[in-house]
Amino acid sequence: MMEQSSLVDAMLDHRNDLSDVKSVDSVFSSDSGVMATSEIFENDLQSITTEKLFNELQRVKEDLQSKDSEIRRANEIRENTNREIEDLTVSLFETAHSMVEQAKYAQANAEQKLQIKHLENSQLKKTVNELKQILNTCRLSFNMSTTNNSVN
Repeated sequence: MMEQSSLVDAMLDHRNDLSDVKSVDSVFSSDSGVMATSEIFENDLQSITTEKLFNELQRVKEDLQSKDSEIRRANEIRENTNREIEDLTVSLFETAHSMVEQAKYAQANAEQKLQIKHLENSQLKKTVNELKQILNTCRLSFNMSTTNNSVN
């Protein structure tokens, strides 16, 4: 934008210079054809300068359009990247949450199985103790019966 205003200012300054040249030429010119030559020169100079300025303006416009296009593409890339990052972040947190839930379920399941195994172990120990008592009772009874038989 700064370049455009500088370009417009330069054009206006150049026009002022040309009008100054015309006024000086008209004061010092005679009717012997000098005026016609200076007018031709002025017209040529003005058309060349205008053409150069126009070409420069076109080049600047094309550069601006190109830069605008690059900026749009960069913004699109940035927006797409931001969306991808957001999607990946959401996916990451969903996966992490799922893994935590699975771990909690597995831990609860393992604790329940452990509790059942402890209960089964206690039951088996109780059964073993009962069997030992029965065995001891049987031995005592057998010993008493053999002792009674031997005494007789």
